[in-house]
Amino acid sequence: MSSIKDVAKYAGVGLGTVSRVLNGEKGVSDETRENVLNAIRELDYKRNSLAVSFRKNENKIVALLVPVIDHPFFAKLAYYVEDELDKNGYSLLVSCSQSRQSKEYAMIEKLKRKDVDGIIFVTHYDYKAEELSKYPVVSIDRHFENVPFVTSDNYDSSVQACEWLISEGCKKIAYLGGKTLVESEVMERERAYRSVMHGHGLEEIVKSEVVKHGDEQPMVEALFREHPDLDAIFVSGDTMTNLIFGHCERCSIRIPDQLKVASYDGVQIKTGDMKDKIAYVEQPIETLGRRAVDLVLSKIKGETVPLKTVLKAKFVNYDAEDASSETKK
Repeated sequence: MSSIKDVAKYAGVGLGTVSRVLNGEKGVSDETRENVLNAIRELDYKRNSLAVSFRKNENKIVALLVPVIDHPFFAKLAYYVEDELDKNGYSLLVSCSQSRQSKEYAMIEKLKRKDVDGIIFVTHYDYKAEELSKYPVVSIDRHFENVPFVTSDNYDSSVQACEWLISEGCKKIAYLGGKTLVESEVMERERAYRSVMHGHGLEEIVKSEVVKHGDEQPMVEALFREHPDLDAIFVSGDTMTNLIFGHCERCSIRIPDQLKVASYDGVQIKTGDMKDKIAYVEQPIETLGRRAVDLVLSKIKGETVPLKTVLKAKFVNYDAEDASSETKK
């Protein structure tokens, strides 16, 4: 295997000149640059990217920090983030915080030590702007001052889902969702529900609590126990929608004949028993993941990036799968 010394000798130049050509730096004449490039081709020289990374104090690693990985949204997000990073020569490190801020701080410390080059994260905790803004960090669904974040248009797409339930003749519509400890774009789903109910003069029935992933069953049971006459539910995510579907099967409640359900995410609804029975807002998870990678890699390069990126979501009901939401950019 040829080395950089072999290239320099073949081209009749010094090691520094070869290095400048490889790094695309100025200060090399066109003729000399062409001689070096020709030597690289003739010798089939392959650059050692790992060694380059060490010299530049880069690891070519981006961390994805999520609360859990066994959630369908986060699992799919991780898939697209890794795919996009791989296309750009980076590796992915997935870290599950289990909703513990101490684990999030540990990953931020890795970034400060340059053990990782950047972080894409979803957090339920608050941070001071200066803790994040000076590093290559991109947030999903959470806004921090001077930190780029990517989200889908939670409000408008949720409005469309709620309006659809009303158009189907539903009058007793509940909202079921988890709360976050801090302000999050996800809370726009509840705000949209409340706004639509208020606009139509309908009762607001909200079951929204801070709950860990996997502990949602009691919330679902309590909603049906406290409001046995519901004719519709707008659900904040697939996990609770699965639990609602299971409850209705056990209690012989027919969906959608007796109870109509509209859910956010839709990852698990597209296939299986819930297909053609539950309407959903489909988040652009692939675009979310790839856009987050674009932003964090641009930050790593020191480039200026937009602070807020809002992506369109799509409302899909079981009668018209191509119905799309009129969400704003």
